[in-house]
Amino acid sequence: MKHNYEKSCGAVVFRQSPELEVLIIRQNQGHWCFPKGHAEGSEDETETARREVKEETGLDIRFLGGFREETHYSPREGVEKDVVWFLASPASNLLKRQEDEVSEIMWANRLDAAALLTYDNDRQLFRKAVRFIRELDDGDF
Repeated sequence: MKHNYEKSCGAVVFRQSPELEVLIIRQNQGHWCFPKGHAEGSEDETETARREVKEETGLDIRFLGGFREETHYSPREGVEKDVVWFLASPASNLLKRQEDEVSEIMWANRLDAAALLTYDNDRQLFRKAVRFIRELDDGDF
């Protein structure tokens, strides 16, 4: 069987308020995840991630350098998908969900996020992101 290939980009967005929180979304299909989506036109990976976070959540973001992870899965039979993930912090505060795709947006603490994330690859990504943030010494978090 021939497999179709898809690529998306997204971001794991953290804030300190006063504890470390992460932005998660609930897709209309019911699963909790991080914002992501397909590239449009000639967008590069970070442009795609920035636009998708803005479209799905209304949030402007700033990327934190040095973090780029890829996850791979099959969203449906005959389709292979890679997602490139970046780490970001909010550059704005307004949350506005994309109603045709997102049913809920939430800032969650580490325990709640780990419990809510639907897929294991998102939980693994989340653990890597938390470890990365803990190692930052620039005072961002």
